[in-house]
Formats: sequence, structure tokens, C-alpha cells
Amino acid sequence: MVELGSERRREFRLSTAGGEYRVSFHFRGRHVAQARLANLSAGGCGLEIQMADAWDLEPGAELDELFLLHPDLPCVPLRGVVVRMLGKVPGKTSGYVLAGVEFTLMTPFVRQLIRDHVDSCVHATPDAP
Repeated sequence: MVELGSERRREFRLSTAGGEYRVSFHFRGRHVAQARLANLSAGGCGLEIQMADAWDLEPGAELDELFLLHPDLPCVPLRGVVVRMLGKVPGKTSGYVLAGVEFTLMTPFVRQLIRDHVDSCVHATPDAP
């Protein structure tokens, strides 16, 4: 178990804000082509989704054909379930919401590839000037 401040997580989490990490997925028969990946761990991810694409997304929703769009990550269709939503309030019609997604039905091999990527990025040492 990893302790991060007051949070307890099973896996290290990589913040991907400002990077080249994107995600695409299917939800209720429609394709969301370019959500932003806010964070990533071997157990799940945080997605920044435009409100126009997330208007009917709620905790418990299942995401299919979830692809992590980054050259150093496996390009295989994943599945996930939304476990939390932040920023979704009545009347909000623009901007983004943050959806916390837990991966489901993932092979141990793919989970390890993601874990290795996260670990290498989290434990990378910045170059000294």
C-alpha cells in the first residue's frame, strides 16, 4: 500500500498533466475521441473529459475500448468503471469534469507494462544543471 499524504493507494500514481497523454473510449454507444489523461496507475486513471461528452457519465458507468494514447504505453483496448466524478454540478454545460476510473478485466502482462511505465516516470531523477 502506497501512502500519499492522507491517501492510501495500491499503486504509485503518475500525474500526466501537461504531457502528451490522451485517452479514447466508448460509452453508451458513442466514441469519446480525445479525453485528457490527468493521472495514471496500474489500477486506474483520472480522465479530464469535456462536459459535452460527460453530461450523462456517472459513477458506476462502464467504459469500453479505452485506449491509452501514448507511445510508451500498450495500445490495447481496456475496460474500466467510473468510481468517482469531480466537477459535475447541476447546470454546468461547459468546461471539464474529472472522472476517476478503475481498470477492469486487464491481463497481468498489460498491468505490469503500465506499472513499469509509471514506476520509471515517478522514480526518474531530473537532470542536474
